[in-house]
Amino acid sequence: MRETDRVRDDRVDIVDETFIVAPPAVVRACLDDSGWVAQVWPHLVPTVTRDRGAKGVRWAVTGQVVGEMEVWLEPFRDGVVVHHYVRGRRGARAPRDVATRHTLRWKRAVHSLKDRLEGRASPGSRAL
Repeated sequence: MRETDRVRDDRVDIVDETFIVAPPAVVRACLDDSGWVAQVWPHLVPTVTRDRGAKGVRWAVTGQVVGEMEVWLEPFRDGVVVHHYVRGRRGARAPRDVATRHTLRWKRAVHSLKDRLEGRASPGSRAL
């Protein structure tokens, strides 16, 4: 395998968008909850590199992905578009499908958050 092929295989590049009918500050409060963050991304060790207030957060990440991760909150009509980006490479002990696993975990979490904030969560449902 050529070096360029190995680097390409290790790359993690995730882009996701989800609309939530809620004020950006309400969604942002979840990003400040270290318990929620740990539940959503147990495979990462995030360190805040840029706190953008109601516009979101950028982290440096280590663990199964080494690089950067961001949640950007874009006000839109009666809610917010939650943009999620991950750029980096697979960590040394990460599974080959770490990007897929990360994406599925994020989608479960953000849709659970959406249901809760939009009043559709069932009694006893969790944030993740």
